[in-house]
Amino acid sequence: MLYKCVALLDMDAYFASIEEAKNPSLRGKPFAVIGNGERPIVISANYVAKSFGVKTGMGITQARELCPKMIFVKADFSQYEFTTLKIIQLVEKYFPVYKEASIDEVYIAVDSVGDVLSYGLERLKELKEEIKEKLNLTCTIGVGRNPIIAKSACEVAKPDGFFVVEDFEGFAKDLPIKNVVGIGKESAKILEELGIETLEQFLNDKRLDSLSGFQKLKTLILKEYTEPEFFKFVPPKSVGHSLSLDRHVKDLDELIEVYKYLTFGLYAKLLRGRMGTKSVSLYLKDRFGSFSISRSFIFYTNDFLLISKVVENLVEKLFRGYHVSKVGISLNNLKLIEGVQSSLFWDEQQKKFEKLTEFENIFFGGYFVLRTKKIV
Repeated sequence: MLYKCVALLDMDAYFASIEEAKNPSLRGKPFAVIGNGERPIVISANYVAKSFGVKTGMGITQARELCPKMIFVKADFSQYEFTTLKIIQLVEKYFPVYKEASIDEVYIAVDSVGDVLSYGLERLKELKEEIKEKLNLTCTIGVGRNPIIAKSACEVAKPDGFFVVEDFEGFAKDLPIKNVVGIGKESAKILEELGIETLEQFLNDKRLDSLSGFQKLKTLILKEYTEPEFFKFVPPKSVGHSLSLDRHVKDLDELIEVYKYLTFGLYAKLLRGRMGTKSVSLYLKDRFGSFSISRSFIFYTNDFLLISKVVENLVEKLFRGYHVSKVGISLNNLKLIEGVQSSLFWDEQQKKFEKLTEFENIFFGGYFVLRTKKIV
């Protein structure tokens, strides 16, 4: 089936919005989520901070120069991965055909549920409202005849918008070329020199036909359908995450909890992609250097308790009794598998980790290391 109506669901300032939903005292204040390590950078800023010019990829010093009252919050990727799992579960409730483009973006085949105008668009609106109601998060949805138009519409409508491109010619006439998906800084500079300012001018200018890059983009923009292959999920070879700890850890039980929490985030990725793993690798850095260890499974698995038990055993072997400054974990040799290999105790484990994400500075083994959030 060829899909003629595609939507992009894009979460607004995703990581920052999750932190604000959990900690309402941040609302109305400029803050940014930063990564880990000795020189962390901004990975998500709320809209108050953005109004001061704070952007993703910016260093802490530069962000503070732009906004002296800026608050920085340490990222909690396991929680973000788990929140995305909840969003995907809601998407599946309304639409059978979708593609997770990133942790905060999902493409949806709107006409996979039937007539677009009488049914598909209403379901999109219901999905948007349910995400806000259940997760206290806002998203923007752009709808168009192909993924590029949908994403361009989404960019125009942010934040918390809903924009359907029904009149493509009118949309192309008003859309600045710099806002078109696929036009980078260098391309925008070339087009500016040619006097091309809008998408309409870009599509009609014959001077660009001899430039293969621009010609290919024109073809993609003008496509009136999207092939099923676009929505096909291809599993990565591995998923992983590393964490530089806010303070060095020397207690084995605490270290095991840090690894388990990271495992929980990666497990959410397995569920979203309906994937199983064939091996797990752990990484650790202490005062004497970096060390790693791996273990293979006999079969592909996405059983959380099995994976976490293997992780626990590997931590016990890897830990040498010295202060640990950095940890990492990866699930390797991934493959699509049918169903979820659940356990009688999985619901209990899920509730435990989900409950922990709702509180600040709760000591639960290594969890406290992850949850020392505000640093200024």
